[in-house]
Amino acid sequence: MNCEKEALEKGNTKDFIQINAYCLMDNHSHELNHYLESSIYLSDYMRRSHSQFGRVFNDLNNRSGKVAESRPKTPLIEDWEHLMRVHFYIEANPVRAGKIPLEKLKNYKYCSYRYYAYGIEDEYTKMLTPPEWYLALGKTARERQKKYRKLFAAYLREQGLIAPPGFSKDFIGSPFWIQEQKDRVKAQKIRLQGLSHSDSS
Repeated sequence: MNCEKEALEKGNTKDFIQINAYCLMDNHSHELNHYLESSIYLSDYMRRSHSQFGRVFNDLNNRSGKVAESRPKTPLIEDWEHLMRVHFYIEANPVRAGKIPLEKLKNYKYCSYRYYAYGIEDEYTKMLTPPEWYLALGKTARERQKKYRKLFAAYLREQGLIAPPGFSKDFIGSPFWIQEQKDRVKAQKIRLQGLSHSDSS
């Protein structure tokens, strides 16, 4: 993300490119950008950030030559609804890949989820420009974050990435009933372990 930061601050892209969302994975990255006035600024920004990344990668790995395998995909997005879904798609990458569960996604430094869902700011999230649909989620930051977490979780359920409420590995029902069953099984295991120790003595 340092490459993106440098690309934003240099050249003629500073006032014309916004980063709305990002997620870096092991072998690829996703970024949701908004450009003003002309796509020329987007092209210039991407050229600068990719060039800087290539230089840093080659220096760290003592190599030379092209780093990126192919040109980036830059589809145009129609409206707020589709913009929101693309945003969620980008941030859900670690969950989709099975690398990070939702409850730990807030700790993943290379994903903008931590900012939108919990308001965590660092050198990377400070580059973000929240989109209009996000700002419309509530009057305060806390309201927006709470609503965002609900919408993101709903998206994951819709995509089959997390189970809907009332589903667990072994039980399906109300949360209270599921907890009762888990407690019952736990108590039964403890009782059986006690019997086993008694038999061996």
